[in-house]
Amino acid sequence: MSYFNGLKNALPKLWNDRVKIVGTLPTKHGYITNNEDVTIVEDEPAKVVLKGQSASEQSFFGTDEYDAKLIIRNGIKIPAGADIYVTDVNGQVTKYKRASKGYSGYFSHQEVAMVRSEKA
Repeated sequence: MSYFNGLKNALPKLWNDRVKIVGTLPTKHGYITNNEDVTIVEDEPAKVVLKGQSASEQSFFGTDEYDAKLIIRNGIKIPAGADIYVTDVNGQVTKYKRASKGYSGYFSHQEVAMVRSEKA
């Protein structure tokens, strides 16, 4: 598998998006454990792939909702339900929520299913 090591290092150089991932993790304070928001990564290279975006699926109330997939390096533990903030090459920040747990079955990267659900 050593011939894939170059691919693992080269792919992030092609990803122009930057992500900040915030997840809820159990944090212990003495005898009490609370779930707290924790920044998992910040300014991490990644790539967002839109699964489908159709104008006919826009609702009357002006929500902008579509499915997307995040491609990011392996080694980052992304919990289900994490909030993902993506900054594209133009500086536009998009928030995704209801993320799935990362699928790391690929040698070079992992994929995370996301839903953008914001008011337009």
